[in-house]
Amino acid sequence: MEQMRPFPPTDLIDRAEEQEAILLAPAVDLKDWVIKNWLTIGGELHNPDHDHIAELIHDDENFLAFAWASSACVAKKRMVLGQCEKVMFNQGGWKKARQEQQMRDWFGAVPVYLITIDASYCENTTDREFCRLIEHELYHIGVERDADGEPIYSDNTGLPKHYLAGHDVEVFFGETKRWGADESVKRLIEIAKNAPFVSETNISACCGTCVIN
Repeated sequence: MEQMRPFPPTDLIDRAEEQEAILLAPAVDLKDWVIKNWLTIGGELHNPDHDHIAELIHDDENFLAFAWASSACVAKKRMVLGQCEKVMFNQGGWKKARQEQQMRDWFGAVPVYLITIDASYCENTTDREFCRLIEHELYHIGVERDADGEPIYSDNTGLPKHYLAGHDVEVFFGETKRWGADESVKRLIEIAKNAPFVSETNISACCGTCVIN
C-alpha cells in the first residue's frame, strides 16, 4: 500500500507570515516515516549506510528528532533548507534549562541529534527532492570507522561511535575549473556515471503524492 509522505502542519507557515518570524514545530510523523523507510531493513528507501543510526535509535528512541521550520534560513549567504545538528546548549544563567525544557516540551526528552527541515520548501517540492534532502541530513550523522571501513563500537555502550560529519566533497566550482578535480571530486564523477540506486518506484511507494493529485 502506498504511503503519503509527511507534510508540515498547515498552519505553521501561515502563522509565521502573520507574525513575520520563523516558527518551528516538532515533526514526530516525519521521524516515524524516516525510520520506516530509511532505517528499517526492507523499507522502500533503506540504506545500509544509515544502519548505525537504526542501532542507536533502537537503543534510545530519543537519539534523533526532527523539526519543521516555517522557512529557510541564511548561513554564509546561502539558503539552508535542512540542518542536522548535535544538540548542545548555551551555558550560563537559565539558558541551558530553558533550551532543555523546549526539547522536552517538543519531544519528551532531549535528543542527541536534531534535523530541522524547511517546511515551505517541502510543501511544494517533488518527492525526489524531498527524499534527497532527508538523505543528505541523515548522512551528517557519521559513524567512526576503522582502517577496514568497519564501524567502531564503544567499549562502554556496545553501540556505534557517532559524530557530526561534514560533506564528502567541499570544493569551489572555480577551484576545480582552474586546478582540476581532486580525488574526492574524481570519485564523485565516477559515482555520478552510474544510475541512481533509488528508483522512481521506490519513491512513489513511500511518498505517493500522486495519490491525492
